[in-house]
Amino acid sequence: MRWPRLIEIEDQPWLPAFLRDQVTDSLQFLIVDMNAYSPIIPELMWLIQQSASKTVLDLCSGGSGPWLDLLALIKNPEDSIEKIVLTDLFPNHTSLETIADQHPLLRYSSIPVNVLDIDPTLDGVRILFSSFHHFSKGQAAAILQDAVDKKKAIGIFEFSERRLSQFLLLPGLTFILFAKQLRKRPFRWGRLLWSYLIPVVPLIFMWDSFVSMLRTYSHAELQTIVDMVDNKDDYRWEIGESASPLTPLKNTYLIGYPKS
Repeated sequence: MRWPRLIEIEDQPWLPAFLRDQVTDSLQFLIVDMNAYSPIIPELMWLIQQSASKTVLDLCSGGSGPWLDLLALIKNPEDSIEKIVLTDLFPNHTSLETIADQHPLLRYSSIPVNVLDIDPTLDGVRILFSSFHHFSKGQAAAILQDAVDKKKAIGIFEFSERRLSQFLLLPGLTFILFAKQLRKRPFRWGRLLWSYLIPVVPLIFMWDSFVSMLRTYSHAELQTIVDMVDNKDDYRWEIGESASPLTPLKNTYLIGYPKS
């Protein structure tokens, strides 16, 4: 069951940029703290190796996603990857620039990139972490269709799930996350004000996480979306789930790449 009428506040253009950046920074902190995407490294590297390009185009990057964490776990990433370009419709400039400075493979685009209307000059394997659920089935199919039309490999990775256990754990997880972020450096007065004195950011984070869980696609729904794509038989599609001893989280993935 999907809940298309519920919105994620972080997606809304009316949300002030300083609040959006704090929300995406919090998600980034969670992803790194829990090694959320370590389970999908084999599928991710396999997808990149099947592509004709050694560039990765990371879409809907938010606060930068898991790349810095993943690159530390991947053996000799420079053998398969030339560069990773982080993009977003609402770029978190401070976070993206900071992360890009920490690894030679990472770059970031200061120009907004809409995943529903990607500039054809942007090359590379298209990757979406924790963002595919933001889109309706029609939009999700259009994202895959554009990749197929332009013969780009694409990978979709999500760690949120529609499971009762995740809903029940969400308030406690939010509390622990923001308690841990008290140690985050550099210290910023804005974070103290809007996360602790006036807890707007934790409330947005918890609401958006709740909506994300409701809207995350199941394996069957992902297959339905793939079935909506024209010329889908020109691609190899894989839908599955990965787990790792590094994290209690499981990852759902959808990858597609040209047969030829």
